[in-house]
Amino acid sequence: MRFFTGPRGRICLPCQKKARSQSAHAARVQSTYGLGPGEYERLLSAQGGVCAVCRQSRARRLDVDHCHRTGIVRGLCCARCNRQLLARGLRDDPVIARAAAAYLENPPAVQILGKRFYNKST
Repeated sequence: MRFFTGPRGRICLPCQKKARSQSAHAARVQSTYGLGPGEYERLLSAQGGVCAVCRQSRARRLDVDHCHRTGIVRGLCCARCNRQLLARGLRDDPVIARAAAAYLENPPAVQILGKRFYNKST
């Protein structure tokens, strides 16, 4: 039997597969986020099976995104958007999100200096 080392010690392949199963995922989502049976799938279907932020489909399950202050479940996001963008970059703050969008749409350097292009070779 093959064993894998994980944060909880050595895990055999059948146990690892069982932990990743649909029923284990549903139980974890219910206990952690309060989503009832079928609500994750309902959200996923309503979002068209894609991340609520970047609108890309992913090979892995989408994360349940929630506000860290209120605990309200907001939707399903890919790990990249949920962990890097929302949790770290925007810090759950819509003011920062709007400011970041304005910055990307109208960068100050282009207004002040005109278009300058990054040269990777130097």
